[in-house]
Amino acid sequence: MAAVQPEQNQRTRAGDDDVAVVTKQWAQWSLEEEETAFAPVGDEGQAEEGVEETWKVVGRFLTQRMVKLEFMRQVLASVWQPVRGVQVTEIQRGVFLFVFFHRTDVDYVLDGGPWAFENNALVYRELPPNTSPGEVLLNTIDMWVQLHDMPLGYTSQTVLEQAGNFIGTFVKHDDRFEGAPWLTFHRIRVSIPVDKPLRRRMKLLKRDKTTAWVTFRYERLHRFCFYCGLMGHLYTFCIRARDSGIPLERYPYGPDMRAGGSRSAPRAVGDSWLVLVGGRPRLIEMGSGVTGVVATRPSCAVPVRGGMDAEEQVEATGKRRRQTESGGRGTEFEGEDVVMQEGSKNLSMAGAVAQPRPSS
Repeated sequence: MAAVQPEQNQRTRAGDDDVAVVTKQWAQWSLEEEETAFAPVGDEGQAEEGVEETWKVVGRFLTQRMVKLEFMRQVLASVWQPVRGVQVTEIQRGVFLFVFFHRTDVDYVLDGGPWAFENNALVYRELPPNTSPGEVLLNTIDMWVQLHDMPLGYTSQTVLEQAGNFIGTFVKHDDRFEGAPWLTFHRIRVSIPVDKPLRRRMKLLKRDKTTAWVTFRYERLHRFCFYCGLMGHLYTFCIRARDSGIPLERYPYGPDMRAGGSRSAPRAVGDSWLVLVGGRPRLIEMGSGVTGVVATRPSCAVPVRGGMDAEEQVEATGKRRRQTESGGRGTEFEGEDVVMQEGSKNLSMAGAVAQPRPSS
């Protein structure tokens, strides 16, 4: 019996060696099969007939909250008003794909931003052909930045481009007023990283070795922190702001970073026609003995242009908007009063929403 036991052990070791050899050979065969190229059959690489041409934009919002897809798509579609429509889907958690069906629609969205939903900025980029949405870096926002207090002799396009690269990455100039003898500010388009604090100003070293401060104002600047200067959150939710113990009025940033300053309360443009609850309409004489009914607040009358006839229309002057680059829809313009239109609060969520500094 003692002689049989070593013989069985030898047979067991020989069997294990055979299994190891077969396993190694099978692994090699599997690796060789994986390296074999797969060639699709019957695919010419051409688009199918009748397939609609589309342009795609991928984006995410600077927020930790869940974005309500149906609500968001309704708001942005109402603001963009694409002539051929837009499809909005959530392809990953917090990452959205916007599909347009006309080149002018996607150009308007790309050039007219930044956009926002519920005051949360949309970080977006056009999806190149044959590119996966996961390959697109969503870490910058293109914004129009106003450069105030630029000294004379330092407003060339070269200097403005260098200033844009100081803020972020220069994109383009606003050449609508190029050659004007005097401008209160100069305007450039800059790609701004969302993971770095906003620049407040720049110390410009002039040729005579003196310095001048150039102040930055950001158009359509949405939610950002008054303490750390990062976009995407408020100082009330900033751990660094809470740990600092600094009072609000000493925070380095504020609402003056936005072009145009803080938005005040709505103008009383409709008070002339409103009747307060419990009030009574007032009768006044209109021309040759004609009596009409108006609201009881004559002191808040809205100024009109020229005299009033029965055929003329009263215009309520509203806030000033910046003129579009191509004379079309979109960006705001200064210098001309326009008729104030009623707008839904939901629609204003996608535009420039003010963040007034609360009292301490």
